[in-house]
Amino acid sequence: MSAESISGDMTTGEVTTRWPATKAVFSKHFGSGCFTCPAFGGEPISMACAMHSTDVNMFVGELKEAAKLDEANA
Repeated sequence: MSAESISGDMTTGEVTTRWPATKAVFSKHFGSGCFTCPAFGGEPISMACAMHSTDVNMFVGELKEAAKLDEANA
């Protein structure tokens, strides 16, 4: 699975487990408390974006860029 495969249908946990650098994107847009939210991990990215009034396409684009950093350092 490559960074380009990240989509709004994936869960927050799937993405942050596979690509730890994406945690910075979640913190930037949703705050550091994001990781202690009971929904974090099982919630689809699209739902998280809707709850935080964040454009999902922009957010997924930033996740992909962050994930590419993890892939480059692997």
